[in-house]
Amino acid sequence: MNQPPRRAADLRVCALCVQDGHVLLVEHLSFAPEDPGVPESYWILPGGVVERGETLEEAVKREVLEETGLECRVGGMIFVKELLYPHPGIAGQGSRHHSVSLCFHCEVTGGTIITGRDPEFPDHRQVILQTSWLPLSGLHEFSLYPPFLPEFIESGLRQGFESMNPLFFNSLP
Repeated sequence: MNQPPRRAADLRVCALCVQDGHVLLVEHLSFAPEDPGVPESYWILPGGVVERGETLEEAVKREVLEETGLECRVGGMIFVKELLYPHPGIAGQGSRHHSVSLCFHCEVTGGTIITGRDPEFPDHRQVILQTSWLPLSGLHEFSLYPPFLPEFIESGLRQGFESMNPLFFNSLP
């Protein structure tokens, strides 16, 4: 029996922008609304899938602009996050979603903050709820993904993001 070919993992990028005691985050609807263990929405770093033929730097700049209205300078890679979670029902996807996300330390260089939109979705199915600079001192009050983010930011601010070796995180126990 012929089965559809399995897709490779999605390659994603994200941007960590810290400025004046705040971090740039996007509130996003859950990708797994049927999972009671996942909040209805959570705050994530701006980012998304790298398009075919696009460099990582181009992808980061595009995603930040689409989701926040801000322009950025892309610095060094600071972490790699592999994500596997149940995601049945998509042809060629298998029983689990698989993505690898590369996060870069970025500096905002211009633009005006907006709540952007995800161009892959029509207006009635948008997943971005709002964009904001959240205070580093109050991050524990928000549902953040990935959950290691507050401690990672604190560590990066102490030692300097540009001097960090990229860390690897995964979603497997």
